Amino acid sequence: MDRESTVLDSAIIDELDANGAICLRKAFSEKWVDVAAEGIRKNIEQPSALFQRMSSGDSGDFLSDMWARRYVEEFEDFALHSPAASIAAQCLKTDRVRLLQDTWFFKSPGTSERTPWHHDNVVLGPFCSVWVALDPIPREATLEFVRGSHKWDQLLMPKSFFEQQTDDNVAAAEQFYVAYHGKMGLRADGDVFSPVPDIEADRDAYDILAWDMEPGDCIVFHARALHGAPGNTLDYDTRRMVTRWVDETAVLAPHGEPVIKQLIEAGFDVELDVGKPITGEMFPEVRP
Repeated sequence: MDRESTVLDSAIIDELDANGAICLRKAFSEKWVDVAAEGIRKNIEQPSALFQRMSSGDSGDFLSDMWARRYVEEFEDFALHSPAASIAAQCLKTDRVRLLQDTWFFKSPGTSERTPWHHDNVVLGPFCSVWVALDPIPREATLEFVRGSHKWDQLLMPKSFFEQQTDDNVAAAEQFYVAYHGKMGLRADGDVFSPVPDIEADRDAYDILAWDMEPGDCIVFHARALHGAPGNTLDYDTRRMVTRWVDETAVLAPHGEPVIKQLIEAGFDVELDVGKPITGEMFPEVRP
């Protein structure tokens, strides 16, 4: 199958470099929205070993899965044949990219659980995400960014990473994030990670960037851009399909061992080492 591509104006790449995130309107056709939506439907019915249920029941369903393209053909098709690779390559300013991860997020009406403010730091080097809306998502319900935070030159972790807290005192989504990143890189003097600021306590102190989204619109953002999202107060499900991409110079961070362990425990055959470039069949190279 042919791979779809698109051409981005250099001004939009400059905007990404300056702000840490950009919105591309109608970047994905209805075909790709439908492909991703069908993949999510199948994946919810048949979760993989990495499936996450971050809230459920009276507080609404907040669901996600990772690297499910190995089990769900629609995700494989979306990741390798949609415009995502072309967009990522241009944003990373390279002629080839590696698919680091496919993932998706589903929030049903009434979901109160936030996606906590965080950035993605298990990979060091050029690394971006292509985040595609599959449903209309108004500004008040969509992913938000602290403009320019990708230039802070810090590795940030949620406050609970640094403190002894019970699961009852930590939101499920934050528990997932902390567990996924592990504590292996935290030195006694605390100079590896810094706490994520309490943005919700003082939103006016930050330049927060977000957009109204329609199906097929996408956000591209640098991994170090601080981002988070509210729950779902709408009267319909909100679904997002995300692919994450790196270039050939990106390496697994020194604190990335928990990722290797998690993938091996889930049954994946991985060729990953901390401090080494991302390689192997699980992370295919794509030349748009």
